[in-house]
Amino acid sequence: MKHFRALVAAAGVIALVAAAGAALGATPKPKTVTFKGAYAGTVTEKVDGQNVTGLTNGTGSSTAVGKGKLIGTPAGTTANPPCSPITGVATITGPKGNLKVSLLPTARACAASEDDQDNISVVGDAKVAGGTKLFKKAKGKLHFSGTYDRKAFKFTLKFTGKLTY
Repeated sequence: MKHFRALVAAAGVIALVAAAGAALGATPKPKTVTFKGAYAGTVTEKVDGQNVTGLTNGTGSSTAVGKGKLIGTPAGTTANPPCSPITGVATITGPKGNLKVSLLPTARACAASEDDQDNISVVGDAKVAGGTKLFKKAKGKLHFSGTYDRKAFKFTLKFTGKLTY
């Protein structure tokens, strides 16, 4: 009977060790969350003929990243008024990590009219591909909309979408 108890106890210990090893070596399942954020700030703009590039620097917060900054380098053209495609990359920073974002071909900047090139609405989609800390393997698609006041060099942007990390 002693040998049977020792065998059962040994089998129990082996099962616990195997379960603990599996739990420690298991890769955590990716988490998908709804992303909502709002940012506002300034734009330093450079115009070269019809080409316009900028450096955006704003603050705000999002549900996933927390309170932080949006820093980006958008580029567009004034060749196709009132709407033109925009390209660029940005980083959304926060205490939980940073997200790397790049504008997709749906991104557009539209002037209020051909006569009013200073009040611009921006809309489109952006791809999330990696980041830092919690977001090293982040993926997702964010929709954005907002405004850019070329006279005041101010922007506002709102983001919604899904983020997996």
